[in-house]
Formats: sequence, structure tokens, C-alpha cells
Amino acid sequence: MKLKMLFLWLTIGLTACVDPCTELVCLNGSTCLDGTCLCPDFYEGTDCGTEEREKYFATYSGTTTYTDSQGNTSSYADSHVVNTSDKGLNYFNIDSGIYANLTTSKSGVFEIPSQAGADTTSYFSGSGAFTASQIDYSITVESSGQTLTMSFTGTK
Repeated sequence: MKLKMLFLWLTIGLTACVDPCTELVCLNGSTCLDGTCLCPDFYEGTDCGTEEREKYFATYSGTTTYTDSQGNTSSYADSHVVNTSDKGLNYFNIDSGIYANLTTSKSGVFEIPSQAGADTTSYFSGSGAFTASQIDYSITVESSGQTLTMSFTGTK
């Protein structure tokens, strides 16, 4: 009986000392704490193997509204594609080659840094956010001394 108790005590004692991170593989520079991967910015998932921006890649359908410098507006049904960008881990493309970057990990907030259009005479800048399955953003376009604002709201 004493031998069984000793064996039981050793088994429980040794199992309690097993590091829960021994068998866990944490990716992309993440660290393991008590069996959970702590992901660096712009990565997520149980092993930190998923880029945060991937969940936003989709075609969004909604409404685009243009407002010119005189305050005239026009709106129409539209769709915009959000997909990968090679500019960095937190960057993505918004239709027509305009790129944006997530500003804070896990917030869904992004900025559209100032960038030249394809014709190099137009410049774009703006901001926006992803919430649930929706995207909202506004872009200011400056071209030939004129300013135009384009806003888009859409859902996946």
C-alpha cells in the first residue's frame, strides 16, 4: 500500500511540473505563457500563425458618395475589393491600387497615407475602420487644385 501511495504521489508531482509550453509551437516571434501563445502585433490565432489583416480581405458592397469642393454630392451603389499588399504586414489594398495600413493591432482602424494616383497628378489620403463585417472609409483626392472627397460604406 505504501508503494502505491508513493507511486501515486510521484505521478501527480511529476505531472504538475510539466511545462504546458513544451508541446506548443508559437509562430511569428510569439512567446508561450502557461500554454497560450502571446501574439505580436498584427498576428492572431492559437499559434499566432494568421495575419490579422486576412480577416478583412473580401469584396464589400455598399454605397460610394462623392463630394466636390463646391459641396455637390452624388452617390451610387458600388463594390470595393480589399486584398493583400506587399508593403508590409499591416498593409492592404483597397480597390484601384490605393493602399492602407492598420494603425493599431486588433482595432480595425486604418489610415490611407498620402500617395500619388496612377496619373501622378492626383494625391489620395484618408482613414477608415473595419467593424464586424463592414468597412467605412473616406478618401480626400487632390488633383489640379481641386479637392474631392470619396466616402464608402460596405459590407462583406
